[in-house]
Amino acid sequence: MLLAASILATSTGSEAAPLEGRWTLDAHDRGDRVQLNLRRSWSERGSHGTWSWTDDFARSDLRGLPANRSADGPVSLELVRDAGTLHLEGRLDHGQGEGRFTFEPDPSFVADLKRAGYQTPTDEQLVRLCAEDLGRSWILNVRSLGIRETSIEALLRLRDNGVTTDFVRGVSAAGYSGLGTEDIIRLRNNAVTPDYLKGLGPGSGRRWSVEQVVRFRNNGLEASYVSALGAHFGADDIVRLHNNGIDATYVRDIRALGYESSSADDFVRLHNNGVSPAFVRRARELHGPVTTDELIRLRVNGAQ
Repeated sequence: MLLAASILATSTGSEAAPLEGRWTLDAHDRGDRVQLNLRRSWSERGSHGTWSWTDDFARSDLRGLPANRSADGPVSLELVRDAGTLHLEGRLDHGQGEGRFTFEPDPSFVADLKRAGYQTPTDEQLVRLCAEDLGRSWILNVRSLGIRETSIEALLRLRDNGVTTDFVRGVSAAGYSGLGTEDIIRLRNNAVTPDYLKGLGPGSGRRWSVEQVVRFRNNGLEASYVSALGAHFGADDIVRLHNNGIDATYVRDIRALGYESSSADDFVRLHNNGVSPAFVRRARELHGPVTTDELIRLRVNGAQ
């Protein structure tokens, strides 16, 4: 799906421009699918803008579309959704067509939105809800999932970014309820799944911020790695340990030898100077308690 909008100025008047525009259709050589484009430009009462939207549909979604995929001649089509009906008048030429559309809002849909706590949508928002098939079920489901803001524009942004109600529900079940729209979109666009979020939690006993989670994901950290180290280090230190090639087992084994208070910097220096858990164990057997600096000096000076 492609959606583009450009608003050049905002009207303060109470009346919107008539909701109509142009359409093009490609139904040739697409099997049971068609591609529909809607575009609209307006300049009225201080409001100027353009809006364009393209998506694929099942042929059966467009009422009145001839079964013949190479049909010619005038057509009168309808796309009926919860938000209203798009009426498309024009012509087909060997499966491709163009013409003029008008939009007829469904008053009962608007009333349902208002009862659910939404502000009255503009006609422009309604035609987008219709075109993108955001119906009652989807909208009311999103409303029930605890997103901090659920304006019509927020709903449209969620849909445009491929966010489903199942994704939001999974994020919430993973301990990340009450997020804002932009945080949910950021998780989705950075391939952070509900399973990844669940995997972050058991060892750390904390809820990482969305920014931290995205940083983990974009640096290639497995959720189990974060979980193993989260009780001992902050997000920046965990990323640093990972990016220096330090396994969680390396940290665990050296901490178990008496270095529970060692910092991420200590572990990076030990690792990068070739100090293994086995080396630490031998050094302690020979010399008793030794500091991380002393371990590094022993290793650099050839101790085995």
